[in-house]
Amino acid sequence: MTEKQTKNIAYTKWKFIFLALYFAILTVERVISLVKFCMGGFKTADQLEYYMIMLTVFAIFGSYVFAVIRCMDVVKKRDKHGDIFSELAVAAGILLLGGMVHTQGSILPVQFISYGMILISMAIHTAENVKRSGGAAAKWISFGYIVAYSMAIPVVYHTNIKLANIFVPIECVVSAGMVAMFTILLSRFYNGNGESSFSSIPFFTAIIGDLAVLILRWEEEINTFVLIFLCVTVAMWIVGRARLISAKKEK
Repeated sequence: MTEKQTKNIAYTKWKFIFLALYFAILTVERVISLVKFCMGGFKTADQLEYYMIMLTVFAIFGSYVFAVIRCMDVVKKRDKHGDIFSELAVAAGILLLGGMVHTQGSILPVQFISYGMILISMAIHTAENVKRSGGAAAKWISFGYIVAYSMAIPVVYHTNIKLANIFVPIECVVSAGMVAMFTILLSRFYNGNGESSFSSIPFFTAIIGDLAVLILRWEEEINTFVLIFLCVTVAMWIVGRARLISAKKEK
C-alpha cells in the first residue's frame, strides 16, 4: 500500500468516526428527551409539542433506516450510485429534523457537541480535498458557508406572541425547509470535491425564512444566534459567488 493510499484511508476513517459520533450523540440526546416526555409530558403537551415529538421519532427511525438501506446499496453496487458519505449526509439531515425542535428535556450542550462532530468531519473532508487538488480558498469558503448555513437554521420553540397561530406553522416550515436545503448542500459537499456551487435557492430560502421568523418574534425575543449566522451566511455566499463569477470570466 502506497503512502497516498494510507493517507486516503486515514481521512476516510476519521471522517466516518466523527460522522458516526454525530449520529450516536444526537440520537442518545433525542431518546432521553423522548423518555422524559413519556414519563410526564403528556399532561401538559400541546399540539406543537406533539408535532415535535412525532418529528423526533420519525427523524430517529427514518435516518437509520435510510442509512442502512442506501449504504448497503452503495456497497453492493461498488459506488455506482454515489459516494457512501453523501448517503450518510442525507441520513444526517433526516436526523437533524428531530434536533431542530426544542422538546421537553432537550439537552442543548449535548446537541451542540453532536453538531460539532459533523463539522469536524466536514473539516477533514475539506482538508483532504485541499491536499488532493488544491484550491484551498474556494474549499474553505465553501466549508464556512455550509457551516454558517447550518447554524442559521431556526430551532422550533414555543412562543407567547399574539400571532402565535401564524408564527408557529411558519417556524416549523422554515426550520424543516432549511434542514432539507442544508442536507442537499451537505450531500453534494461530500459527494464532490468539497466546493459549493453557491446555488441561489438555498440561499434565498434562508434569507426569506429567517427574516420571517426573526421579524414575527422580534418583540418577544431577538434570536441573536440566528441573526448573526444569517449575516455570516450572506457574507460567505457573496464571497463564494463572486469567486465563481470571477473564475468563469477568467476562462
